[in-house]
Amino acid sequence: MTIKNRHIVVALDIGTHTIKAAMAEVIAVDQINILGISALPARGIRKGHIVDIESAAQSMEEALNALERLTGMEISGALIGFSGTSLSTINNHTVVAVGTPSYEISQDDKSRVLHSAQTISLPPDKSIVQVVERQYIIDGYDGVKEPVGMVGSRLEAEITVIVAAIAAVQNLQRSAGRINLEVEGLVFNPLLTAEAVLMPTEMEMGVALVDIGGGAIDVSVFERGSLLCASVLPLGGEHITKDLAIILKTSLEEAASLKERSEITALQADDDAVIEIKDVQGQPGHQVSQQLVAEIISARVLEIAQMVYRELRQFDAINRIPAGIVVTGGGAELIGMPELFEEYLGVPVRLGAPDRVIGLASEYRRPCYGAAVGGLICAARHMGPHKFENKRGLSSLIDRMGEWYKDFFR
Repeated sequence: MTIKNRHIVVALDIGTHTIKAAMAEVIAVDQINILGISALPARGIRKGHIVDIESAAQSMEEALNALERLTGMEISGALIGFSGTSLSTINNHTVVAVGTPSYEISQDDKSRVLHSAQTISLPPDKSIVQVVERQYIIDGYDGVKEPVGMVGSRLEAEITVIVAAIAAVQNLQRSAGRINLEVEGLVFNPLLTAEAVLMPTEMEMGVALVDIGGGAIDVSVFERGSLLCASVLPLGGEHITKDLAIILKTSLEEAASLKERSEITALQADDDAVIEIKDVQGQPGHQVSQQLVAEIISARVLEIAQMVYRELRQFDAINRIPAGIVVTGGGAELIGMPELFEEYLGVPVRLGAPDRVIGLASEYRRPCYGAAVGGLICAARHMGPHKFENKRGLSSLIDRMGEWYKDFFR
């Protein structure tokens, strides 16, 4: 079956434990139809960074191949969401004089103030990988999102600069290059996840997004509709799994299964209840207290909550999130996670999942798919009228995104 005149986007979410590949058809600028999502184990990735290019490339290829089989379409390019503990943000503000009070601000003026705002001192191993334009100020009037065409003599820009280790980004690009995957864009994961799980009103009021992955946690704050600040913590769901495996003397596989089906807080656990698990050798019949399991999990979750609180304090953002905190990612799927966070942090906390997208099957309306679905939304919003053929067709998946990619990767 030949499929013509279809606008198709693909997103790749590179996680420490899982790589997700997703494809959607663009119906309109703000409407997509999910065609398929694949999720396969990741190899060669630690705390969000590539540590083995060959293994990571193979994992990416396996996820993409699975998506091709699912959709019957050949993939040649994708938007890639990335994170990792080397990433951080820097807020900067700059001002330029543009002309007389009746002067119409041009694209060149906007480019000049943005270039000036990106003039920051960085260590030799770090580089700016993305710039988020928070707002412009014209002659003292703030809240301007697009200054071009407006009138004024003084133009200011407030931006959030996303910084990463040069080697980390190059290793990701090389992994994609090994499988001849065209990188249509590299986007910081919290920006993608926010597209799928945050409400516009939350982003406008002020909200913290906590994306708990397997090996790292993205902590980001959004205000006035854009990213204010973010950091990546070297902790994740795998630490809970390892705690259970070590203390209960069981395998990592059994510990992961136990984590998924357990209550998170000791208060929710039954003192007399026991759970039967397999020992390290895989032999059944090993009984453990449900109370103990809950205590092991909740202890690590409280540590995560404490680290998140410290980050928010460091951002000076505790009083800038009236919409509270949204927890998402695979690690947030633990039963009772939002409640424990809310109890400790004293702010409203809800679970964030991509549940407002057409065509998204129920099994994918889970927090762990936020970045992949958000990547599709982001790609759809910025792509041109690119067409696609069926598998073995003549067209490539997505034509180059040109200036958009340059904006995202500098």
